[in-house]
Order: sequence, then structure tokens, then C-alpha cells
Amino acid sequence: MSQNPKEARVPRIVPLAQVGMTLGRVRCPQPAQLTRMRHSLSTHGQLTAAIAVDRDGKLELVDGFKRRAAAAQMGWGELLVIVQQLDERAQWATMLALNRTPGALSVLEEALILRELCHSGLTQAELAQLLGRHKSWVSRRLGLVERLHSDLVEWVRTGLMSPGTARRLMVLPAGNQLEMAAVVNQAALSTEETEILVSLWQKANDPTIRRFLLKEPRTALQNARPESQVPLDPRLSLQGKMLARALPLLRGVALRVTEALHTTPELSDLKLLSAEMRRTQSILPELERTLGFANKCASSDDSSATSATPKYGG
Repeated sequence: MSQNPKEARVPRIVPLAQVGMTLGRVRCPQPAQLTRMRHSLSTHGQLTAAIAVDRDGKLELVDGFKRRAAAAQMGWGELLVIVQQLDERAQWATMLALNRTPGALSVLEEALILRELCHSGLTQAELAQLLGRHKSWVSRRLGLVERLHSDLVEWVRTGLMSPGTARRLMVLPAGNQLEMAAVVNQAALSTEETEILVSLWQKANDPTIRRFLLKEPRTALQNARPESQVPLDPRLSLQGKMLARALPLLRGVALRVTEALHTTPELSDLKLLSAEMRRTQSILPELERTLGFANKCASSDDSSATSATPKYGG
């Protein structure tokens, strides 16, 4: 390294167009952060100079990406910049050193910077020593970009997925990561829900069950932990609460059985299960009748209908 990362240089005013953002490929812009930066610049002006390196006569930002982006959005034509002489490794190490405070960099941003340092020829042990970090800290972050599908790295970088959710997906094979990520996004699953769904998928060796998990993630989660779902309506009676918990489970089982039958099981399996299927089939008409009666009562304006009791006999 040619220079101490904290070595100060005299700030100078530089036209915004002359400050490049090539190194910004490791940064993950967040709209809320830019909003706060615009407010700060409009209220207080630029309090801290950006840091840049000179690459063949062109300045490239090392620190101050939010300041530059916010300044451009506000129509500023200049930026206060300190130019430092840093080689390739030093520029990345400086980026980490200047953003050590909690929350300054996301986990993915740290991972992307570490990957750049690895590409410069450093081992994980050397990275840990250089940065004053434990090797496990380096390993966890590199794992995020090395084991995560490149498309999902971009999702996180652009804010389409949180780093926490991405870490839950990286335990899956790369191809399955994309499939699961699409399900997570479509169902708007939280990080905790993603972790549970991934765990269920890993434990399910049956392709039919895995298809069900991807097709009905919310139902699968309800089946896995019915007690932790959305709180029940407090107006429900004890019997009503029991029914509220049972109905999602019933839907989940029905969908799972339907999916299993649609995959055309082996004839030998169907013969072995024929007695169970007949017993199950025998109760379905009664179930359908009682559900229909209950729905009719629920939708009826006649108060006498709501107080009626269905006959469960033949």
C-alpha cells in the first residue's frame, strides 16, 4: 500500500462530472439514505469531503457515493474532494476503514469489497489480518457472494431482497435459489418465514412435497407453525378459534393430497392405499355439505338461519 488510509490531503473543489463512480459497483444504493443525504446537503452543505483516487488523470470515488449521488440529484455542479494516492488493494481497504461504524455498510457491501480484495490476490487469512477482523467475519461475508447466485447478489445490491433473506437462500443449490427467491418475493415472506420454508424444503426429499411448498408457501408455513400465524379475531368463541385453526390445516392437507394424486402415483401404491382412500372419500361429501351449510348461514341476512344447527346425520 502506498499510503495510510487515514492520511489527510487538502480538500479541493472538483466539477461533479469529473468524479467517477466506477468503484461504486460494490455499493448498494438505498433511496431512504439518499433522501437523508439530500436533506443534510440542503440544510448544512457538504460537511465532509469525499475521498477519491487518481487513476490515469481521472478521479474515482472511494468514499462519498451518497454525497455525489445526492448532489447530482440536487443539481450541484461541484463536490469537495480529497485525492489520495492509493493502489488497488488500498482503495478497497480504505473503503472498509472509512465505514467501520455500524450500519455504514450493509453486509453485502462488505462482502463485495472483500471479493475485490480477494481478486487482488489476498487469502482470507491475509484479509483478516489486513483489516483487523476475525477470519470468520471474512468467511461469512465472502460466503454470501460466493455461494449466492449472481442474480440474487444483484437483487440484494439493488434493494429487491434483504441481505438477511439472501443468506437464508444461499444454503440451497444455485438453481433452486432462484426458484425459491421467486416464491419468497411473490408471497412477500419475511426473513424468518424464508428460513422456515427453506428448512422444510431441505427436509422434504419427496418432489411432490417440494412442489407443494413452492406452490403454497403460506399454507405450508401455516401447517408448520399454526400457532405463530396472524392472531385470531378476538371476537371468536373458543369453538370458533378451534375452527379458525383447523380450516387452514385442512386446506393444506387437501392441496397436498391433490398434488400427490395429480402426479399419478404408482398403481401398486394406489392398491395398497385403496382402503384409506375409500374411507377418506366417504367423509368428503359430508364435509362439503356442512361447509356449504355454514357458508350459507354466514352469507344469509336471515337471523334464524345463523342460529340453525346443521344435521350431521345421514
